[in-house]
Amino acid sequence: MDLSLRERPPRAAHAAPDLRVIETARLLLHEEPDPGRVARLREALRRDGMLRNPPIVAPGPAARVTVLDGANRVTALREIGVPHIVAQVVSYEDDAIVLSTWRHYVGEDASAPPVRDRVASLPGITVVPVPAAEIEDRVAQREGLAAVSDGRGAVLLQEGGDPVAAAETLARLVALYRGQHRIYRVDGGSLEALRAEYGPGTLVIFPSFEKRDILLIAARGGRLPAGITRHLIPGRALRLNTPLAWLAEPSALEEKQARLDAHVRRRWREHGVRYYAEPTFLFDE
Repeated sequence: MDLSLRERPPRAAHAAPDLRVIETARLLLHEEPDPGRVARLREALRRDGMLRNPPIVAPGPAARVTVLDGANRVTALREIGVPHIVAQVVSYEDDAIVLSTWRHYVGEDASAPPVRDRVASLPGITVVPVPAAEIEDRVAQREGLAAVSDGRGAVLLQEGGDPVAAAETLARLVALYRGQHRIYRVDGGSLEALRAEYGPGTLVIFPSFEKRDILLIAARGGRLPAGITRHLIPGRALRLNTPLAWLAEPSALEEKQARLDAHVRRRWREHGVRYYAEPTFLFDE
């Protein structure tokens, strides 16, 4: 199957989504799945018998496909033995697809040492104290791999290496507090504002990544921690509700693609597709 979209013009935000049936073995992840979410998804997939929302993927190297959004869904499907998945294919070169980075606000836990005190244990890391007012600019200028700030001050974590090595170190950083603390994904806000909203805690600021970094990390088998990258993708396909029964059938990929195409055409014909141009809040995730 040809998944190359490099010669196609960028898709308009309201264009019909490009939905494909793809072998799960061909999918490359750029981030670690979240074990808790994978377990809940696995249970929901078995209970409901359908994949509600297709992951978002982009063509990658050597006929592989990079998952931009949906690492937990892909992992859950692999774990229950489903050989194919319905995914929404996008051109990663499209400027309308925006890559940004979440921050982690890590809730304080009296039973665990402060996160800032534990970062020095990371191998190959240089910890540099910096004024809290400077951490935003220092990370934005790529002077550090990440920054950690709490009520006692801030430190910049420095390490040499390429994006794959950086991903491995960031995974070790997040492992210091994942599972021991409550983690809030935030896209901004001062430490003082976050403390007022969530209580005492530590702010972890990650660097921005380029799209080429994401493709390189995935192609070379690296993994960023879950909950760092954020893709804003116009025209997402939601609630496609693909039955797992026919994704799990031994029939050929082409046959499944034809069945998917027929289903999508029928939904358009029956006015069963609605496009929302405005940003939307979902309260049932």
